[in-house]
Amino acid sequence: MTRRFMAKMWSAFFLSVLLVSTLNFYAVVREPDRVEIDEIHEHLSETVKIEGTLISWVRDPYSDGSDRVDLQVEDIPHVVKIRWYDTSEVPPIGSTIVVEGEVVQYNGKIWLNAKGMGAISEKPGAEVVMIETSLNDISADAESYRSEVVSLSGYLSDAIEPDVTWQSFTLIDNPSYQDSDHRLSVSLQGRVTEWIEAGSRVELTGWVQWDERNYRWSIVVQSSTLDVTHEAGAKRLSWAVAAETWSYDIGKLVYVEGTYNWADGGHWLVAPGGENVGIICLVPNLELLENGTLPEDGYSGRLIWSEDRAQICLQMSDEDHTVNPVGILIGDFTTLATIAANPSDWSGEEVNVAGWTTGAISPDYDKGYIGDGKDYFERSTTLRFQIAGAHAEWIELGTYIEFYNVTVVWNEAEGRIILDVPLYAVGTIDVPPSMFSWTEGWEAWTWQVNTLVSVNGELNQTSNGDLWLVASGTGQRICLFDDGTAMTTGFDEGGNSTGVQVWTGRLLAMDASGNPGVQLCLAL
Repeated sequence: MTRRFMAKMWSAFFLSVLLVSTLNFYAVVREPDRVEIDEIHEHLSETVKIEGTLISWVRDPYSDGSDRVDLQVEDIPHVVKIRWYDTSEVPPIGSTIVVEGEVVQYNGKIWLNAKGMGAISEKPGAEVVMIETSLNDISADAESYRSEVVSLSGYLSDAIEPDVTWQSFTLIDNPSYQDSDHRLSVSLQGRVTEWIEAGSRVELTGWVQWDERNYRWSIVVQSSTLDVTHEAGAKRLSWAVAAETWSYDIGKLVYVEGTYNWADGGHWLVAPGGENVGIICLVPNLELLENGTLPEDGYSGRLIWSEDRAQICLQMSDEDHTVNPVGILIGDFTTLATIAANPSDWSGEEVNVAGWTTGAISPDYDKGYIGDGKDYFERSTTLRFQIAGAHAEWIELGTYIEFYNVTVVWNEAEGRIILDVPLYAVGTIDVPPSMFSWTEGWEAWTWQVNTLVSVNGELNQTSNGDLWLVASGTGQRICLFDDGTAMTTGFDEGGNSTGVQVWTGRLLAMDASGNPGVQLCLAL
């Protein structure tokens, strides 16, 4: 009986070992998931496979001697950039290729990191679609195409305006100008009847010429030979980037999220986080101007330069436009706990993070802490951050804030992780001002210094004109910096105190006048 039982136990043991080994083998040899090019932003930091047509490539793009090839792979009208670290021969332009690599994000741009000989291969049995002429061919030997008539396909860098006899733009190999590897100047002669938006895919025929004035190669195209194969939608603009970068999008159809505001006799579009994040002027459409109808999701229209206002404005459109994902800061937020769990793995990496400030940050100070909860009881992780450059206003305690393109830095002197922040967007203040208690004492009050607090007190003015808030029935007091409202609300017309009120402002620690030590003041 015992021998039979032991035999069954050994059989079960060997079966479990075989099962575990099989699962481990499957995990090692399992093929990466195949994804569509327009869906790769959903697979950040994952190894995936994509398939598409090779439309452009350049070896050693920065001429630094690296074994790197940058490729553009298209699944019309979507294009993905590949960085291939290998010295193998590149498949021919127009071939269908399969790429395996890790989805990587940097500065809001996404590409695939492909490494090794087998990372890129031609799809077996796929017919090579011969491209009559490509941007690759002209860039490799432009002189041989001088005065030749060629046909090209690519994407528009700028919008083409209707009913204009002559205009110029750049033909690029990626819908995003920053992601493109090849760029050819185009001189368009003749009128088009409708707007052709930036990012649209076009096919055109023209004469290759050397532009002596601008010292570059260009192609002269008649409007009748330009065909739009895929129209682009509105480009989504992000408030997280510097406002001056929007000047590159003047003339383009854009989409902007924000809140409508009427002020100073004009129409304005305010960023979701408030005016401290961003604001631009708005040229309303008929629905807003005559009917007062505001869009529900966001504002679409053409970005223009207003000569009257000497600033960039959004000229609203009466049509609903699809939104082109090009230009979005794409990617999920990395949790603070993930970074804190393995700081050595994240050192030098770029991430997007979000959370709540654990203290107020003055305009003359660039450091603070961000936590993954609104208050002490909700948060589990807190990290130090440093903002690159100045910020004009206070960032209050408990402010929801988003950091973009953050570099995780290991500070050896302090022995901790620091988030180096180039871009940020400020949201709502989710923590109300705390109540100042006259009985707590100095140790408790130090935690409230530089934050917004509410104080129950009676306004008092000394003979020399100084203002103080006094605790009712005691001799305790803190000085008051008036913004102009205290004198009208704290005293009646006869100059008598109106009694105890709730005063809300910033608690400051000041050098005591004429005495050693520190005194507390409230700045309204």
